[in-house]
Amino acid sequence: MFTVSMFVRMLDMTIVTVALPAISRDYHVDTVSASAVVVSYLLGLVIGIPAASWCGDRWGTKRVFVMGLVVFTLASAACGVSQNLPALTVFRLLQGLSGGLFGPVVMAMLMRTFPPEERIKASRVMTIPIAAAPLIGSVLGGFIADSLSWRWIFYINLPIGVAATLFAVWFLDDDGQRARNPFDVLGFLYAAGGLTLLMYGLNKSVDDGWTSALVLGCVIGGAVLLGLLCFTELRAAHPLLDLRVFGNHIFRISSGIILMITAFNAAYNFVFPLLYQNVFDRSALRVGIDIGPAAVGAIAGAQVAVKMYHRLGPRRHLLVSLTASFVGLALMALIDGGTQRWLVWLIMLYTGAVSAIAYNAAQTMSFATLTPTQVGVASSLFSTATQTGAALGVSLLSTILAGLGTTTGSGAPDLSTYQLGFVVTSGLAIVALLLTLRVRDSEAAGTLAPQPAKEAVPDVNPAP
Repeated sequence: MFTVSMFVRMLDMTIVTVALPAISRDYHVDTVSASAVVVSYLLGLVIGIPAASWCGDRWGTKRVFVMGLVVFTLASAACGVSQNLPALTVFRLLQGLSGGLFGPVVMAMLMRTFPPEERIKASRVMTIPIAAAPLIGSVLGGFIADSLSWRWIFYINLPIGVAATLFAVWFLDDDGQRARNPFDVLGFLYAAGGLTLLMYGLNKSVDDGWTSALVLGCVIGGAVLLGLLCFTELRAAHPLLDLRVFGNHIFRISSGIILMITAFNAAYNFVFPLLYQNVFDRSALRVGIDIGPAAVGAIAGAQVAVKMYHRLGPRRHLLVSLTASFVGLALMALIDGGTQRWLVWLIMLYTGAVSAIAYNAAQTMSFATLTPTQVGVASSLFSTATQTGAALGVSLLSTILAGLGTTTGSGAPDLSTYQLGFVVTSGLAIVALLLTLRVRDSEAAGTLAPQPAKEAVPDVNPAP
């Protein structure tokens, strides 16, 4: 159920993008205007995330989870029947808001349900929707837009949402966490406003560049509001987001590592399709097939991560997997028009696997020394780090491509610019490696499986 709900939430981040041309034709608007349905969903997510921990602690994670699923399902139906672009944009925002609520709640439920030494197994399960949804979303979105109506992109959520809701109502137990703290309105306004402006600015930088007054205004305004958030929340008696959780060393370092991992994953997933379509003139379907092994590798790598984590410990686990991620991203910089297709698949499979192995370790050790009451707010902050990392990775690479130019003086595609993009992406893995040097295994000892006691060896030569 957790996997299904997270899968639908992640799927709706990618599946609509492919259908934008069909939506723009139906509503008689240009594709840039139609992209509002993508941006509104992302903004809804970052608005909902800050309130998720308070809602879960106030009304119970089960109730919030079910409520989020119900609203998400109803909003999907409303998206499908929308008769104009403004209505579709509003309902997409509502979809994002509900997804922003139940996403962190799902993580909090898992972390509270599983004891620390078994959380790597929970992370293994959560990797499946994160890895599979972007691939399936691209392929499924294209098929529906071409063969059916784009409205079915939203209708397919209905049976999944209804089934997941009924299952949650009948079989899910409440975690018993309750708090009666008042809702921190000022903290919510700072968090939601700051994250919204920051995410919108980072997303707009992909199209408008950093010279845009709108982009700079949004990013600077978002940074100011988030600065005010830190100032007020650290002094509030009942903060919406208790930022003191960042005083926990292992959570603080893990959040930074997660931000870098999601950044380089989003970056190479952004650059690779552009390289294949703009330089190699491959079709969208071909791009989807060739990037697909990365998702397969991620799912397979998550299964390997469990034994590897318990055998090596979090620090060595991360050092090995992030070094391997750096190698995979560097290999992508060597891809050119003559690279054999099977070799591209192998590189994508390898990179997807090792990055998932790193992600699972960082996610598991994040919550190692947090109390059950801290898990809720930590889940919201963790979700914020993943959303910020993804936006940062795409924004960074789009800035590099726009700044250097993707064509030569003669107007031909410039392969070297895209290759440099992969080199910069590999640099994000190095930043994650440097953060890993500050990881102390002793702080995450509770997440490791207890070692079986060695049997005493009888003395075959007893003393007389």
